[in-house]
Amino acid sequence: MKNTLLYVLSILSVFVLFISCQKEPEQPNDATFGSSFYPIQRGQFQTFFVKQTRFALNLNPVTTTYQLKEVIGDEFVGENGEKLYEVLRYVRPNGLENFRLDSVFSVRKDNNVIVKMEHNIPYVKLDFPIEEGKTWNGNQFNARPSKNFLAENVSTPKSIGNQNFDKTITIIESQDSSLVNKNLRFEIYADEVGLIYKKTESLLYCNQPECFGQKFIERGIISELTIFDWGIE
Repeated sequence: MKNTLLYVLSILSVFVLFISCQKEPEQPNDATFGSSFYPIQRGQFQTFFVKQTRFALNLNPVTTTYQLKEVIGDEFVGENGEKLYEVLRYVRPNGLENFRLDSVFSVRKDNNVIVKMEHNIPYVKLDFPIEEGKTWNGNQFNARPSKNFLAENVSTPKSIGNQNFDKTITIIESQDSSLVNKNLRFEIYADEVGLIYKKTESLLYCNQPECFGQKFIERGIISELTIFDWGIE
């Protein structure tokens, strides 16, 4: 009986030791966790394939493609004394043409947020620490109504285009859908790379009796950005 008890206890000890040695899922314990998903350095660039499909009433959808390049430029001081970086946006119709400057935005990284200007409107792209299911007001620094951005799939590997990324995060900026419209916008960032994919769907569906609820697109746009090159110039 004594030997049997000792045997059972030894088995239980091994089981407890095995359980205790199992690696716990990685949990963000750094107040700035996630900042490496949006590196900012002068000369850093990302180049994307862009595909856009536009819909208009009584017309066939029109799809266009081009290439987009974003480059971090010089550092400068904003009106409120904050440190900003230029974001130089270049476009070209295909890989055979030269890039031309299209527009200039700015981005700043504070202690806990990334704020990027898009068409002269500042959006809080990331709010640190990034955690699964975390939300924040993406319109915190603009006059628009409060809009929750949501972090999903934190540190998840993904394949984008022909590239594999070990750690990514997905930021849902909008996911509103009804029988009359759809507004979807999300971005995927990779560790030490930055933005690698973005999709936007802004659609208005037919609301006439003969087509209501069938999600027949009357007008709108579907846009996708897929990274294919990045680095430091």
